[in-house]
Amino acid sequence: MGSDIFRLLIISVLIGGLVLSGMMGAGCLGFGTPVNETANQTNQTAPPPVVKNPTISITSPMDGMSIETANLNGVGVTLQITTQNLVLKQAGGAAKKGEGHFRVTIDDGTPFMLSAKSYDVTGLGYGTHTIKVELLNNDNTPYSPAIQKTVTYTISQSAPPVYVPQSYTVSITDFAYSPAELTVHMSDSVTFVNNGKSPRSATCFVNGAQVFDSKMLGPGQSATITMDQVAECEYYATTFRALTGTMHILPNGNP
Repeated sequence: MGSDIFRLLIISVLIGGLVLSGMMGAGCLGFGTPVNETANQTNQTAPPPVVKNPTISITSPMDGMSIETANLNGVGVTLQITTQNLVLKQAGGAAKKGEGHFRVTIDDGTPFMLSAKSYDVTGLGYGTHTIKVELLNNDNTPYSPAIQKTVTYTISQSAPPVYVPQSYTVSITDFAYSPAELTVHMSDSVTFVNNGKSPRSATCFVNGAQVFDSKMLGPGQSATITMDQVAECEYYATTFRALTGTMHILPNGNP
């Protein structure tokens, strides 16, 4: 009986060894050759980044705007360009999507290259003006399809300001006008007041033509004269010619 038990034990050990060897060969116990997962993957190259089409817009001057000015040479404006997906480059080199510079045409003038987003436009007179901005590649070729913007604006003459007449007072004493010199404009009024003890006037003639005359004013009397012509005159009192004053009469609104 003991020999039977010994034989069964030997058989069990042999069977166990065969099972263990099979599991190791299958890698079930982690003792086999490691699996190279990288080798099982397909080598792939990352796609290049997508470059979006550039866009441009003109934010100044605004299309259709009107500017009023009294300056015959017009008024300067700043051309302001906004962009997206664009790297500004000076002209030169190969065309590359997402890079470039501008070709600007003002009215019928000669186009010029611009590699900045702003430009001062000056020297344009009254009238309607057009600014065209086109995006070019580095090699000066236009983008295809074309990327461009155009604005039109108007410079017009502003109405002259309405002059508001002013009022002044000149005091007359026996031997002086105060102030003795005065600058006024046409349509301004000057009130002469006799604060002296003797009759006095304020009378102005230029080349024999009367510019103004307060007539004779007794003590305490006054006269208001509205200036109606441009003149430079030395006025005086008809009763005392040594009494003089100076009046500068300018056009309305001029300094």
